[in-house]
Amino acid sequence: MTAADPREVLAAALESAASRGLSLRPGTAVLNDAGWDFRVVEVEDTEGADWILRLPRRSRSTDRIAVEAAVLTAVRPALPVAVPRWEHADRAFIAYRRLGGAPAGFEDPAALRYEWHPAAGGGRPGAGYVTSLAATLAALHRVPVKEAVDAGVPPREPGLAREDLARTLTEARTAVPLPERWYAHWRSWLDDDRHWAHRARLTHGDMHPGHTLVGPGSDAVTGVLDWTNAAFDDPAADFVDPYLAGGRPLLDRLLSAYRRSGGTVQSGLRERVLLRASFRWAHVGLLGVRTGRPAFTAVARERLAAPPPESGTPPDPAIHPAPDTPALP
Repeated sequence: MTAADPREVLAAALESAASRGLSLRPGTAVLNDAGWDFRVVEVEDTEGADWILRLPRRSRSTDRIAVEAAVLTAVRPALPVAVPRWEHADRAFIAYRRLGGAPAGFEDPAALRYEWHPAAGGGRPGAGYVTSLAATLAALHRVPVKEAVDAGVPPREPGLAREDLARTLTEARTAVPLPERWYAHWRSWLDDDRHWAHRARLTHGDMHPGHTLVGPGSDAVTGVLDWTNAAFDDPAADFVDPYLAGGRPLLDRLLSAYRRSGGTVQSGLRERVLLRASFRWAHVGLLGVRTGRPAFTAVARERLAAPPPESGTPPDPAIHPAPDTPALP
């Protein structure tokens, strides 16, 4: 990830917006440069409306824009919560009116741990958050595959996701490098056909607290942001970040509410959540190598110093917390 002068980023975003006919107030522009995929600018227009401007920061981000647009088209009529409605979008620039509500949490940029905002229940998300998030996930996972494909979302069977993860594991083994006991742990997961018998469903892929909006005046989820990593995948992918943000108690509450909302809790779903949760450190370690962020690779190595859990024992999110990272290409 390359550093950039914030003034230059702001100037480029505002220039792009102006060239597309947006009348903005430059003095209100605030840059959020923390994301892996996009630089984000929050700004008011001349009528006082809040806008979000997104500028892709690497080629993968640019390549995913068309897919993300297709996903938003597919999920908007299906979900009980709001999603961004892009008013300007091309390979260099995205702009949409800011959704209401506030993020339910954020990521500690140094420790790479999730924290919850008081609006979402502080350290323990309330019933409103759990119930509404579960209903949103159940609705997302019910989106008909054909409808999503017709909207432009590329089809992908579980076997392809398995191959992608295997390539990540192979590269991370030497690039990070990974401890051999963790490599063997994840290799066993990838080689076990029982973990890949599920049906692929449309998933968000990065459902951490900062991508869920709550309130005002309630802890219920009102919107979901950042669909960059959305794809056909194991539904378990959408429970990983809630688990790593709230531990086993939140995962159990969420799965129960998901079932009550009509979601299918297949045999082995919980175990697959835990396996994917631990695998995030292979992702973040490799991303640190690829994007020149040695601090991230160092954190990954630190987390992987602890041994893998025994078979059937869930990892402790206090030892292996999740970073906010996108899926690798």
